[in-house]
Amino acid sequence: MNFKSTGIAAAFLAIAASANAQEIELPDVIAWSAYDTGSAGHAHSIAIGNMMRSKYGSTVRVLPGRNDVSRMTPLKNGTVDYCLCGIASYFAAEGVFLFAAPEWGPQPIRAVLQAVGDYGLGVAVAADAGIETIADLKGKRVARAVSSPAIGNNMEGLLAFGDLTWDDVETVEFSGYVNSLKGILENRVDAAFALTTTTVNYQIESSPRGLKWLETPADQDEAWQRYTSVTPFVTPHMVSVGPAIDPDSPLPMALYPYPLLVTETDQNTSEVRNIVAALDAGFDDYKDAAPGANAYAIDRQILSWVMPWSDGSVAYFKEKGLWTPEAQANQDKLVERQEVLLQAWNAFVDGAPEGEEEFAPAWMEARAAALEEAGHEVFFR
Repeated sequence: MNFKSTGIAAAFLAIAASANAQEIELPDVIAWSAYDTGSAGHAHSIAIGNMMRSKYGSTVRVLPGRNDVSRMTPLKNGTVDYCLCGIASYFAAEGVFLFAAPEWGPQPIRAVLQAVGDYGLGVAVAADAGIETIADLKGKRVARAVSSPAIGNNMEGLLAFGDLTWDDVETVEFSGYVNSLKGILENRVDAAFALTTTTVNYQIESSPRGLKWLETPADQDEAWQRYTSVTPFVTPHMVSVGPAIDPDSPLPMALYPYPLLVTETDQNTSEVRNIVAALDAGFDDYKDAAPGANAYAIDRQILSWVMPWSDGSVAYFKEKGLWTPEAQANQDKLVERQEVLLQAWNAFVDGAPEGEEEFAPAWMEARAAALEEAGHEVFFR
């Protein structure tokens, strides 16, 4: 079934009589892909969906996906218009990792709304494993989610914080994010990358193994330089939400917006504006309905980040008086970056190597050259 055809295009911006208010008109059905059942992203989708249905009569239809490709594919092929995704949406926009493939390439991804919360991200370890620091992961069993560049890249960055690589640990592969965390429960691994509020973490905490978080203190400059050279989208963060974390004694860890509600460049501007407006107006109705759902507050948005915003989101930020010249300058730079990547891709694919093993390295080389020539930073070489 193509959810896109069930009424999404019917949304429009209704100008109210009052100059200070605009009516929010939403489609009968809003379809988006999201993380699998048991994840924070799925729980947020349900909480937001309940608000949308009760307040606006709009049904949010959620397609759960176990890995990055299964979440991004419905957006690419038009089955859904939105994805409540993780950082893989940024990787897709950049055309890297799994998206450095003939059927992908850089995608026209735009942010709709970010979740910027009190939770964080880092390495979850079994408390019985005797692991105190990231450097202690050397020789330990570490989960790696197959077909999930987001999880893999985050774990690789965290290993770099401890001056380690995948070669320094015993890698155990899993089909997806939630299953990688269940590996701790099943005593198949000692450590895995995790968002602190993911539901499975509460199960780990109450299990015989117990749960511990490894810290990444902001004052360890060299370690953070190694970390951000691998994962440029993370920032230091004092984390106060999640199992095995005392709210009165936050842990020094990391953060990036998660989940990210994203769409494509050509998505209807008025529809996006209305969805953002509804998420803002209905915030009190869902902010406490799932752990971390308060992170979608409009005043928490990181306006200058690594992904450009949808024009509809920008329109709403301007209405609220949040948009700044600095945000506009960053937006212009990122939009230009997307155009550079698209032009580089179009020029590359015409004469690209046909072999699967040769394609990605050749694209990454062409990508880096195009970005450097245009004066943009190159990550993920």
